[in-house]
Amino acid sequence: MSDDSHCRNHHPLLRQRLNKAMTAGMMMALVALPTAAANPPSDPDTIPEHAEVVERTAQPLGADCEPLYVLATRGSNEPPQDGAVIYEDPVYPADVETSGMGPLLNDFYDTLTQELTARGETEPAGFGVAYPAVRVGEGWFRYPTHYRDSVAEGAENLRQSLREINTLCTDAGTEVVLAGVSQGADVINQVLSDEVSNGSDYLRNVTTVVLFGDPSRSSDQSAVHVGATRGEGFFRMLPMVGEMQDEWMRAHPGAVISLCIPGDNVCDPLEHPQDSSNALGLIGVSPFARHESYHDSDIELECGNASASGDNWLTAKECAVQMVTDRVGSESSVPQSALAQTR
Repeated sequence: MSDDSHCRNHHPLLRQRLNKAMTAGMMMALVALPTAAANPPSDPDTIPEHAEVVERTAQPLGADCEPLYVLATRGSNEPPQDGAVIYEDPVYPADVETSGMGPLLNDFYDTLTQELTARGETEPAGFGVAYPAVRVGEGWFRYPTHYRDSVAEGAENLRQSLREINTLCTDAGTEVVLAGVSQGADVINQVLSDEVSNGSDYLRNVTTVVLFGDPSRSSDQSAVHVGATRGEGFFRMLPMVGEMQDEWMRAHPGAVISLCIPGDNVCDPLEHPQDSSNALGLIGVSPFARHESYHDSDIELECGNASASGDNWLTAKECAVQMVTDRVGSESSVPQSALAQTR
């Protein structure tokens, strides 16, 4: 028997890891090459010669404590992407494109605001966290480094934003919702991970975390899983951020809502057949297009939330809004219906 045959027959774990590695490598090429071909490599660390610097303000998140904050971290290459403007504040000013949240999270914030004000709640204070959100394939073979640097900058600005809120809001009762999409989800993952590894307390006012298309998703996490409930994300197979976020989730079961369209090439690249029944409208939609469909009315996910009875099919964005609305102002940040869905 050859050594190769011996390996295949007697080392299933090794074979599984090799298969995952091969899949990850092929997917990295598939994800990066179309973007790289259309966009020549650039160095996101290079500041344009005539860049405008928007200096830090005294109170970037306002002068008064608000009952509810939404901090949003946009996805790869989402606006704003004006490299000629450098923001020193940890959050974008409200007058930039999509308020610095990116299209999906800006829509999520606007819809959440409508739902909350309709039931008499105060309008939440919403901010887009300032960070590069580098495009997929940025720098070609240097992309992993650019991605990690981008995530690290976003994580530091998110921590600064949380520190600002904690300083403003010394009394109990303030709620903070973190929302991230794709690369922005990894920004939040990094902050959750750092909170555990550093023993810090920046997240003490965070009641809910919403992740759309999380590249580092795992079905083993103590999260509320909507859509894909099995498998793992692309960067779970090829880690780009720390994995200590799982520890934070275990300590706060159900606080994280993870929305992943089955077959999304980023959060569910090895789509499990049984997850197909958790979504409608997937036929003919490519894995790449699924990752861009979190507020697309043609794709709906089965959304189990406290205010719904029976079947409840919604877009990922609408589902997230309903689930967060259910939680705001409640005695427990995690409703029992959500805890029942954690894994």
